[in-house]
Amino acid sequence: MNLMNNDFLGKITYRQKIGVSALIFLLAIFALICWLIAPAVAAVEATKIKLDSQSQQAEKDYAEGLSLKKLTENIKVIEPRVNELEKIFINKNDSLSFITSLETAAAKNNVSEKTDLGDETALDEFYGQIPLTINVQGNFSGLVGFISALETLPETVNIDSLQITALSDELAAKTATATPEKILVGAINAASYWSN
Repeated sequence: MNLMNNDFLGKITYRQKIGVSALIFLLAIFALICWLIAPAVAAVEATKIKLDSQSQQAEKDYAEGLSLKKLTENIKVIEPRVNELEKIFINKNDSLSFITSLETAAAKNNVSEKTDLGDETALDEFYGQIPLTINVQGNFSGLVGFISALETLPETVNIDSLQITALSDELAAKTATATPEKILVGAINAASYWSN
């Protein structure tokens, strides 16, 4: 075998020996690249992808942090007014105070009042809208005073329609004391907002 190697090496020229050596060197470099450098490049690419992902997540977290900071500032502005806003809703457990407010307004304005509540329409799980029909009877200035008092209640009452008619002379004579003013009948259709 040794004789064969010497015979083979003796037949190739010096130039061919350099070419074979260069080829072996290039193959060794290629193997080194595949063995050491390619995994390092793949690891660098994986690290780059991971860093990009973390960078995007950091930007998202920063944006959420800014949004949360703005929300906190808005809550601080709104929080003192929450109790004030809650007063516009009629508490179902305390509906008597609302009815008493209506009766007090009627008494102050010297009119008679009768309120009928309709069926509730749920707005969400906490609030509902209830239609009201308020029938009032009295003189013109009393009706105007009652409507004005209705609009200044702390609870929200949205008046949808108002119809005022004069009571006939026969009915007025039966129901009213002797007053020079004509007796008027008002029908107010409104909506109120109730909380559970």
